[in-house]
Amino acid sequence: MKNKYIIGALLVGIISLFASCSDDNDSNPTLIQPTEFKLNTPEYVNSTIDLAHSTELGFTWSQPKYTADNAPINVTYEIQVSPTNSFTVSTDEAAADESGEKVPDYAVLSNTTQRCDISASAEEVDKALVKILKWKEDNVPAEQEVYVRMNAFILEGTNHLNPIASNSVKLNVKPYYIELKDATPIMWYLVGNMFGGNWGDKKEDIGVKAFPMFLKPNYSYDKKTGAGEVEYTNYFITGDYKDNGDVDGAGFKIQSDFDWTHSMNSKGNTAGTIVYRATEGESGHIVAPKAGYFTITINTADNTATMKEYEGTVKDYGTIQIAGSFNDWADTPMLPYNTEGVENHAWYYVMEVPAGETVQFKFKINDGSTWGTSWGYGAEDGAINMYGKCGTGGNSNLGLAEGKYVISFNDITGAFSIVKL
Repeated sequence: MKNKYIIGALLVGIISLFASCSDDNDSNPTLIQPTEFKLNTPEYVNSTIDLAHSTELGFTWSQPKYTADNAPINVTYEIQVSPTNSFTVSTDEAAADESGEKVPDYAVLSNTTQRCDISASAEEVDKALVKILKWKEDNVPAEQEVYVRMNAFILEGTNHLNPIASNSVKLNVKPYYIELKDATPIMWYLVGNMFGGNWGDKKEDIGVKAFPMFLKPNYSYDKKTGAGEVEYTNYFITGDYKDNGDVDGAGFKIQSDFDWTHSMNSKGNTAGTIVYRATEGESGHIVAPKAGYFTITINTADNTATMKEYEGTVKDYGTIQIAGSFNDWADTPMLPYNTEGVENHAWYYVMEVPAGETVQFKFKINDGSTWGTSWGYGAEDGAINMYGKCGTGGNSNLGLAEGKYVISFNDITGAFSIVKL
């Protein structure tokens, strides 16, 4: 079992709420600028923390005084880490500097809290050090100092009001090399009656009983969190709700972490609506308002979703094939997302590329050896791209390295999306 460094005693009674803005009277607190607050020294401060074999680093702190009489108020806290105890230029600020002159000396970790305790990811701390100090695989030191502090502020929209930083605490860590890359875009999966009656409820069901939505071509996903938009365009049938919110033959839901209490469902069992269920709330099946072509779009940053009618021209190809070096460029039928017998335009294929090998492939219609109607993507044959919008005709072959994947293709939009299992 991996080590987990946590603080034994957590501060109690520090979770608080804004006073109601509807009470327009002298009792409403007036925001002031705090002058200090204290980050507590953790129990493990004298240990050398092996970041490769640890999961979390726990911290607690006192609450800064944001009102004259210390009235209850929501405060947001973020974790900042620095190898030099200098907090002048963050990694985000340096990345946004087009001149390239700014050099980062600290990083802000992704998780925030409104409590006075938090657990920092050991992996994220290590990534921060690699990014700031620009270590290569062969020059990671055996040990490294890292300074941690909390930054507090009042969050109003996207504005950080009255920020105040705590004292810093020095830790000794054993770092390791980790390849820096953008976060994998957050994916949601379609399950239910529309998709062969499959109600996948675990990660192992991806590509079997749970089918990926599509990453959007030419979309910039958040490099740190992977948040953005995913979509799905196809033909939908409709149906009538039962008393329990089920819909025979048409209903479905959308999963992300395969926890039914965190899923996309209908709102009030109303056709054409999609709402995020967090722990409690709506749990009815999603259903189209009428039979036809629709596009579902999910914003994975705020877990909002829409279902809108698709108004473009649609051609029914019947089936779509995948052909490539893995099958000697023969036609292999892709599988339909929709239930058998229902018009379909989203297709998938589960491919396993053996260790040390690469493959190339394209999508095409079922016309034997003719390549007149086919779809490819990329600047050159074999280039690896995990999503995009295919062009028809003589476009490049897509490429994949070793691994197991669900390859999805939409013949309406030309979008392809590949999820590694």
